[in-house]
Amino acid sequence: MKKIVKLMLSVMMIASMAACSSAPKNDQGGEGKFKAGTYTGTAQGNNGDVTVEVTLSADKIEKVEVTEHKESAGISDAAIADIPASIVESQSLNVDTVSGATHTSDAILDAVKAALTEAGADVEALMSGEGAAKTTVTLEDKTYDVVVLGAGGAGLSAAIEAQAAGANVVVIEKMPYVGGNTILSYAELACPNNWLQEEQGIEDSPELMAKEMWEGGGKVAKKEMVDIVANNATAAAEWLRDEIGVKYQDYLVWEGGHSVARAVEPIDLGPGMINPLKEYAEGHGVEIMLNTKAEELIQDETGKVVGVKVSQGDQTATISANRSVVLATGGFGANVEMREHYNTRWETLDESVKTTNSPAIVGDGIVMAEKIGANLINMEHIQLYPFNNPITGVFYGIEAPSWSGEGLIYVNKDGKRFVNEVAMRDVRAEGILAQGGLVYAIYNQEVADRLNLEEKFADEYARCLEDGVFFKADTLEEVAEHYGINAENLVETMDKYNEGIENNTDEFGRTTSMVTMKEGPWFILEGVVSVHHTMGGVEINENAEVLDTEGSVMPGLFAAGEVTGSVHGNNRVGTCAIADITVFGRIAGRNAAAAE
Repeated sequence: MKKIVKLMLSVMMIASMAACSSAPKNDQGGEGKFKAGTYTGTAQGNNGDVTVEVTLSADKIEKVEVTEHKESAGISDAAIADIPASIVESQSLNVDTVSGATHTSDAILDAVKAALTEAGADVEALMSGEGAAKTTVTLEDKTYDVVVLGAGGAGLSAAIEAQAAGANVVVIEKMPYVGGNTILSYAELACPNNWLQEEQGIEDSPELMAKEMWEGGGKVAKKEMVDIVANNATAAAEWLRDEIGVKYQDYLVWEGGHSVARAVEPIDLGPGMINPLKEYAEGHGVEIMLNTKAEELIQDETGKVVGVKVSQGDQTATISANRSVVLATGGFGANVEMREHYNTRWETLDESVKTTNSPAIVGDGIVMAEKIGANLINMEHIQLYPFNNPITGVFYGIEAPSWSGEGLIYVNKDGKRFVNEVAMRDVRAEGILAQGGLVYAIYNQEVADRLNLEEKFADEYARCLEDGVFFKADTLEEVAEHYGINAENLVETMDKYNEGIENNTDEFGRTTSMVTMKEGPWFILEGVVSVHHTMGGVEINENAEVLDTEGSVMPGLFAAGEVTGSVHGNNRVGTCAIADITVFGRIAGRNAAAAE
């Protein structure tokens, strides 16, 4: 059965798969299945065109190579390597797509089809041919000091710290690539008194960050855990920068819920954090097992967690841990049944509500831990990201003014504002849902230019324009007409917004991102809410030890990241997740290595 699991890839996503091809180079002529030569084909990927070269002899596909692409590093690597190899091996287009990279896989296949069509090949016959035989790698029982489940930001941080403490470490990852949700994120990390704040003279403190996390989460998180994140976030960011090699932008990100700009952002966003973590981990002796699913936690006769049962296809094995196991498997945002079961706040979180998450984020670590007695807390608290592409469910890069400290307003079909656009995410989500679920974001050329959006997100603008979820025009009346918005009200709304900014009396209480927008051209986006983060999970203490339903430590079991439920309360403040996963990932790794 073909793997057709769909991934909500990265921050700038998904378009139709139109393909084109070019004439062959070095045509050799002759008779056979193909017109010999090298052919080029192109198809739309996630972040732009994917171009392949296909080299043919008269009777054989000799070589397939992806020569150009803009796919997300890390996520796309397996597809770019495996799909061409499988085509050549099987002499067929009937090959499996790569789980978690379906759209990249499809783009490669469509580009190859275009090239083969130019070569006069019978593409339909190649599609129905026998696929490549699967390479079988024997899965064996093994033993390590520390076993980490999940290769996202939390898991890789834990693995690196455990290895640095002298442990022999393996990371188990069910997907064909590392990264989890972290690689799909912007990887912005809130950290008080950071190097950019110091350069810009911004006053901040761990106490202020902790206060805003605590209050933003409804004061239902474990306060001591919030304090640990705030007190260690800057050290975590400096560790990523100085030890791991993550390169950061020279500007700060200012998300809703923060009273000051305090988040740093990797130059290459999520991949810019994950890829250095992976390289560092493997370079220092951490083993990473991909395509390997954790099935069940194993306890000894005393109740200590001593390993995990894993599977690869129809093979199973036991991976034993001499010291401990670290859970870093993420939340359950991509599990519709699970989020519907726990949801008590939103009208529905069924399949009609898309998610920004990786398809891997289905709560399997939470389920495994609960089966052996772990306590679950805050499971009912599920965060919606307020404004996302209606087609993909993924947040826009081109909606950057909402979190950059620049201007942007949301309006409904009537052309009226309805919420503070830089309020907490849950407040904005509630406001959008109250308008019927589909709303519009508007900003002008001046804002786009200050953020260099048209250069940075050129491909996303082009795809979104083609898909009909973005439009640009010289006047507000034109953008209103395009989407059937009340134009008179929209002009009045923008005038009122600008007046409020100038008088510091915004009607919705906006006190940050106080930027006027008076001249066109105007940019407008359609947006809907999507499930973004699940605040609930296993309960941990300040040592990242998992607690059971009696409040006692479960020996041999640690956890970090979105699989835990102790840090964010009922609402996660933006840019605090990366702080959390890095801080507690490091704590979990160090303590897991020290466990008896």
